[in-house]
Amino acid sequence: MRMVTYERNGRTNTAAQALRLEGLKLLKVLEQGEVVTERALTADEAQRLGPLLEAAGRDPAPAVMVPQGGGPEGLAVTLAFEDEETPRVRLATERLPARGAGPVYDALLAEMDALLTAELHTRAPRHAHVVWPHELREEE
Repeated sequence: MRMVTYERNGRTNTAAQALRLEGLKLLKVLEQGEVVTERALTADEAQRLGPLLEAAGRDPAPAVMVPQGGGPEGLAVTLAFEDEETPRVRLATERLPARGAGPVYDALLAEMDALLTAELHTRAPRHAHVVWPHELREEE
């Protein structure tokens, strides 16, 4: 199986985040092109992604979707296979996971996005910060 890259980035000064699968063995998370984490793909992840990647890979011609206009809050999502000149899917979306590329690609984009999100949260979990009432008072 070949290398597949799923990338998402915002239109306004946000870091591009990507998930790269090398075969169904290695998973890499990238931020602005730099590898930030790398690990082996679990058997469960390989079982979920394998059929979706195989179905997408059987498509003879790339299914490039031209990004449509969106506001400044929109995201661009790209799915690319390593040995192809152009990405398979390129979509503009307002929310994740991106939809509109067809049933096989929509399911694959949803899986890849969930995996990327989980990896990013594992790397840098977000903690809620409580503001207590006494912190709101001004010092006298």
